[in-house]
Amino acid sequence: MKATTRISKEERRREIIEAATREFAVGGLHGTPVAAIAKRVGVSQPYLFQLFGTKKELFIAAVRRTFERTIGTFRTAAAEAGQDAATEAVLTSMGVAYRQLLDDRRLLLMQMQAYAACADEEIRDVVRDEMLRLVNFVESASGAPEAAIREWLAYGMLMNVVAAMDLTEVDADWARIMCPVTGSALAAMAADAVGKAKRTGAEAHTK
Repeated sequence: MKATTRISKEERRREIIEAATREFAVGGLHGTPVAAIAKRVGVSQPYLFQLFGTKKELFIAAVRRTFERTIGTFRTAAAEAGQDAATEAVLTSMGVAYRQLLDDRRLLLMQMQAYAACADEEIRDVVRDEMLRLVNFVESASGAPEAAIREWLAYGMLMNVVAAMDLTEVDADWARIMCPVTGSALAAMAADAVGKAKRTGAEAHTK
């Protein structure tokens, strides 16, 4: 007989969250049948519910994993920029890393599904909590002023929309206006956001 390899409950949880992320990314919270998730990972529905309790609990786990991966990507990019890097350099490094992360459409669409599910109060609280963690990390890693962080995050949201519609494949002026996501464009955006924030702060202090 062939020996079978048993995996731990924690490893199985990770497998299920990964499978759930792929399914929820397409179908969302309400449109994704639990049976599809169980089939993808090769477990029974009763076992899945034994580990997660409800479909919403599994959706929340997938949301948290998605944010965790984004923050992990930012952390690595900030470290690669260097401990003594200027604010603009750190923001640019994280922006470039995020642009590459968006090539994984599963991750991108799961983000969108998380925002779409915020009509549910419990999920909305989770998404707010995860966004707080993300904003706090960007602030601490870059040292950028609030206005610059807000503009940088807004640009990141635009990148989400561009990636969701795959606008880099559209040969039209309107699409190009929306997606200047080259490294040089990100560098210029970061420098401009920090510069504007500093100027605005200086003007406020003189009034």
